[in-house]
Amino acid sequence: MWLIIAAIAALTTTYMWLHRPPGTDRLAQLSMVFWGLTLMAFVDHVIGWFLDGAEGDFFDIGVNEFILSICVIVPILVIWEGALIADRFRLRQAMAAKTDDRLREKKEII
Repeated sequence: MWLIIAAIAALTTTYMWLHRPPGTDRLAQLSMVFWGLTLMAFVDHVIGWFLDGAEGDFFDIGVNEFILSICVIVPILVIWEGALIADRFRLRQAMAAKTDDRLREKKEII
């Protein structure tokens, strides 16, 4: 189940990244993280399936698997949001520094 949900998250963020103006947010990085998660989950499923003798279900669907997928995706989104907040904070500091420099130049001219 977590492979399916990771793939859906990867496809969704990739679609959003392709249809947004570049540089507005870190959707490219979020998309790459979700594709990495999807690849990791796929390898985990394949190895587990072969270790079980290539028998049984390839996808385990249940409540525990759903909770696992949520527990994997939520920290990724929290870290991504933290990176966005840090970017905006740095941008505001840079803009404030430019404004201060302009005010100092005006005072020196007067």
